[in-house]
Amino acid sequence: MTIPTHNKTNATDSAGWFDSHAITHTGRVRPVNEDRFLSKPLNGIWLVADGMGGHSHGDVAASMITQAAGRVGHHAVHEAKLQEFREQIFTVNQDIRNLAREHGLGVMGSTLVALLVTGQQFSVAWSGDSRLYLNRGNRMTQLSRDHTEVQQMLDNGALDPAAAASFKRKNVILHAIGVREAPHLDLLSGELKDGDTFILCSDGLTAHLSALDIQDIVLSQEPEAACHSLIDSALERGGSDNVTVVVVNYRLAPVHDGRS
Repeated sequence: MTIPTHNKTNATDSAGWFDSHAITHTGRVRPVNEDRFLSKPLNGIWLVADGMGGHSHGDVAASMITQAAGRVGHHAVHEAKLQEFREQIFTVNQDIRNLAREHGLGVMGSTLVALLVTGQQFSVAWSGDSRLYLNRGNRMTQLSRDHTEVQQMLDNGALDPAAAASFKRKNVILHAIGVREAPHLDLLSGELKDGDTFILCSDGLTAHLSALDIQDIVLSQEPEAACHSLIDSALERGGSDNVTVVVVNYRLAPVHDGRS
C-alpha cells in the first residue's frame, strides 16, 4: 500500500516557498510497513523513521517518534527549535523503552532522519541509517552519515569500499532511538539556498538506488512526481524492504520593488 502526502506552502518564517511530497510503501517482500514519515512545512520539519525490522513492534516505535517530532512547535529562533526537537526525541526514547519494558516486548527501536528549517537556516538530525541527501546546483551530497557497522569499518579502513556491498553484516545499525538509555543523535547545520532540494529516505530506497540514480530522478521532476518515480524504481528493482521518500524543494520568493 502506498501512503502519500503533498504540501506546497509558503515558508512563513523564511523568504521562500517549500514544495514537498512524501510517500511510504510496504514494498514487495515485507508483510508490514514499519516506516513512518512526518511532513509539516509550516513548522519547518520533515522526518523519516524506519522501525527496526527483526525486533519487536518497530512500527510502534517509528509512530511514537513521528508523533513526538510533530509536537515541535513554530519557532522564530532556530536553536529553540533544535532544543525542543532534542527534548522530544530524548523523551520519546525513554517512552519507547518504558513501553517495551512494561509489556515485555524486548528491544524496540527506530532510525530517524529529520530536516528542520527556521528562516534561512536548516539542520539535519539523524540516528541510524535513514539518509538525507541535498541536491544543490546539480550536485548531490549525502549530508547524513550512516550509523552502521559497515560504515564504521569503511571509516576505519578495515573494509574496502568494493567489498562493502556484499558485506554480510551491512544491515547492522549501531544507533537507533529507543535502543539505549541515552539516544545518539548527530546534527549538521547549514544555510538554505534557492533551489535546494532535500531527499529524506529509509534504507529501502538506498538498497536499490545509488545517489546518482536518485539525483537523476530528482533533477528531472517536481517533488510529487520524483517521489512516485523513486518508489516505483525501488519496487521495480525488487522492493526488498519498506521504502519511504520525502522530497523537499526550496525556492526563494521573487523580490518586488513596487514599480509597475
